[in-house]
Amino acid sequence: MKLIHRTRWGACLTVAGLVIASVTSGQAAFAAPLPGSTFEGDDGNLVVNTAGNTDWANVAGLNTGIDQPSGGTDNAFGQGTKEDSSAVTVVTGSIPPNKNDLTRFYEASETASNNHTYLYLGWERLVNIGNANLDFEINQNPTTGFNGSTTGPVTLNRTAGDLLVTYDFGGSGTPTLGINTWLTAAAGNTVGQCFSANALPCWGKHVTLGSSSSEGAVNTVPVVDPLQSGSPTLGVGLFGEAAIDLTAAGVFPPGTCEAFGSAFVKSRSSSSFTAEIKDFIAPIAVNIANCGSITIKKVTQNEPVPGTQSFSYTTSNLTPASFSLVNNGTKAFTKLGTGTYGVTEGAQTAPWNFVSLTCDITSGVTITGQTVSIVLAANENVTCTYTNHYTNSPTIATTLSATTITVGGTVHDSATLTGESSTAGGTVTYTVYTNNTCSAGAQDAGTLNVTNGVVPDSNAITFNTTGTFYWQAVYSGDANNNGATSACTSEQLVVSPAQPTVATAQDLIPNDNFTLSAGFSPTGTITFNLYAPSDSTCSGTPALTQTVTVNGNGTYSTANTTFHATTAGTWRWASSYSGDSNNLTASSACGVENFTIVNG
Repeated sequence: MKLIHRTRWGACLTVAGLVIASVTSGQAAFAAPLPGSTFEGDDGNLVVNTAGNTDWANVAGLNTGIDQPSGGTDNAFGQGTKEDSSAVTVVTGSIPPNKNDLTRFYEASETASNNHTYLYLGWERLVNIGNANLDFEINQNPTTGFNGSTTGPVTLNRTAGDLLVTYDFGGSGTPTLGINTWLTAAAGNTVGQCFSANALPCWGKHVTLGSSSSEGAVNTVPVVDPLQSGSPTLGVGLFGEAAIDLTAAGVFPPGTCEAFGSAFVKSRSSSSFTAEIKDFIAPIAVNIANCGSITIKKVTQNEPVPGTQSFSYTTSNLTPASFSLVNNGTKAFTKLGTGTYGVTEGAQTAPWNFVSLTCDITSGVTITGQTVSIVLAANENVTCTYTNHYTNSPTIATTLSATTITVGGTVHDSATLTGESSTAGGTVTYTVYTNNTCSAGAQDAGTLNVTNGVVPDSNAITFNTTGTFYWQAVYSGDANNNGATSACTSEQLVVSPAQPTVATAQDLIPNDNFTLSAGFSPTGTITFNLYAPSDSTCSGTPALTQTVTVNGNGTYSTANTTFHATTAGTWRWASSYSGDSNNLTASSACGVENFTIVNG
């Protein structure tokens, strides 16, 4: 912590070796709040005088300390306790002098839009007998077991850099405010820096505060305390307050981080810094800080085993200079002062790719690619989330229902993905080509939807020409999976010419001759009958019958042109002459004439 150390110089009031400078403010003047603040810290009351301002009645983050009831149960530090004493003894039954008997104190703080941190303090006492000398001790860490009812030995938990705000009121006019810091040898301090003559550790580096960084007042007229039950009226000189711009005072320099979590108030028996400490009001928890933080969060999408991939980052003006995170991991940079900080994520390589970088605060935040630059304000907490996506690179394998067919046959394709995510979607498009580079003669075999990595079969394709054909399946990919294409030559279909078979069958148009001789100028008719192979006795209905007229001896023939004999087997003729008045009948026996059809 950097404080301004001022030496004694003219126009200052010196009290027991303490260098102080008057704060030019007063209750009656109602001076404006400190630049950047709206808190009315110099009017000596607890209510707002000017609309739009704040005072104890409406200040944010109010903390209140209340003393033990005055009397035999009140407690105080034992005789001889000094400001530099860390080992103290708390006693009861010894009533502090009336003018030192504290009853309440108030604390609040804020960081304004100008990034300055302001501290507001108030106190109340039981009786007004002239001057008041108080010290507000503000510690980074609380003292365990030190509370309103504590008695006996107590070791105050003081850390190098703790603050002591001195509030000296001479009984009239305006109070004089100052700040000391707790010094330790471990922090590189020397005895010569102590405000008193005591050895380290000690309170040192006293800074007197001027009107540019502080204001304060003690009430010169009765005031109402709206923070107490019943809103009692406080007499003249029973209430005092102060407002301090810790940044302007050099306590919270820009770019540094300071944080305090505990505060209590003490009264001294006189304005001397080495005077005995009398009454106190036990510590209360406070939050006086100008520290910000930056938190980097990592989110991955579609990571096969979440939390196994590590991502690297580099920083600017942050410690460490580099770090790494896995999914849902965070890296918090705390206790940061105002300033500009940067974080950059390392370049991504497949199968990972950068998706987004977002921050919950946009003011002062610049995002360029995978780099964020943050102009951090006091008490600002920024969380930035890097999101990266894992994209699978599946392969696609295919199987034809047949690799060789005869022309006129039908074939379909099947495809299987490997290495895809379990919820893989998208489509697979099947195509048949006539060349082995899958660039000619394309015939669509269907585009099918992929569901949870399962690929439906293609449409069936009928091939009506011979040749060699090449199938290819193309996977479209989806948000979590890259596309994939099967090799053109991995699915080759050969369509061969058809091989005819031969079967022969006779198809005859049978005719027959009948020679009639030795007749006497015969007349009448000759009937030709042809019997199918199933009628071997010529007793059924003829398959073919024809009748011709006889006119003398000679050879007579059928004139069949329409009946076809096709049935395999032995066909039999049975013909007969009708005879006439001069000639008897004559016939040929069944099957004397025959022919056989044999089909191959």
